[in-house]
Amino acid sequence: MPDSQTTVSYGITALGSALQVLEVIGQSPGLRASQIAAETGLTKSKVFRILRTLQEAEYVRLDQRHAAYLDRAAFLLGKHAAEQYSLARSAQPVLDQLAAETQESVHLVVREGLHSLVIDVRTSPQPVRMYAQVGRIGPLHAGGTSKVLLAYAPPEVIDMVLASPLSRYTDATLDSPGELRPLLAQIRQDGYHVAVSDLSDQTFSVAAPVFDHHGEVAAALSVAGPLMRLDASRQERYLRLVRAAAARLLGT
Repeated sequence: MPDSQTTVSYGITALGSALQVLEVIGQSPGLRASQIAAETGLTKSKVFRILRTLQEAEYVRLDQRHAAYLDRAAFLLGKHAAEQYSLARSAQPVLDQLAAETQESVHLVVREGLHSLVIDVRTSPQPVRMYAQVGRIGPLHAGGTSKVLLAYAPPEVIDMVLASPLSRYTDATLDSPGELRPLLAQIRQDGYHVAVSDLSDQTFSVAAPVFDHHGEVAAALSVAGPLMRLDASRQERYLRLVRAAAARLLGT
């Protein structure tokens, strides 16, 4: 075990260098490889290789002078980040109220491609509780918020998720497309989902979709906790509170 004076890095050097290059281009568009090298301390040949890689992925475009500018993928990434930050920031009072009303953990989750992403949480004050960290990436076929997001995803996304290997996290995890498709249709019909022990044993998640002003699902909101605290009366109450909170988020 390293002592307190030792710093252990698990970073990927090449990725760190590419991010340096992206930051420089974002701050000073139109620089050429030699100028970026001077700004970053990287060699010109390394900067050139990074630029070519970023260009292939459409994060950077190079003009006829080989000057570098951010491209489509970088702008889309920034757009998604801004949207998620804006939603999480505006949702704060709604999440605070829902957490206070239920005394359980509250999760605000969005879909990123074929995965779910936690963008804000309120952790229950109770000793036994559900815990999720902001930034956690999860599957779309297991968990309350994840299955809500999958249910309202475009058909091609649903097809891609169900065609991929579906990990089984507990005995209650559905890992068959034949079982999941009817459930997703039921979620869309009901407008909510109650997940029980399908991502983590002896836990529950009462989740509802958060719609944007265009009628598209922007996120999913849930109350989650240990199964021992969920009875029929509480489930009904949590469902009512979650759906009301999700409806309020539409106006944020």
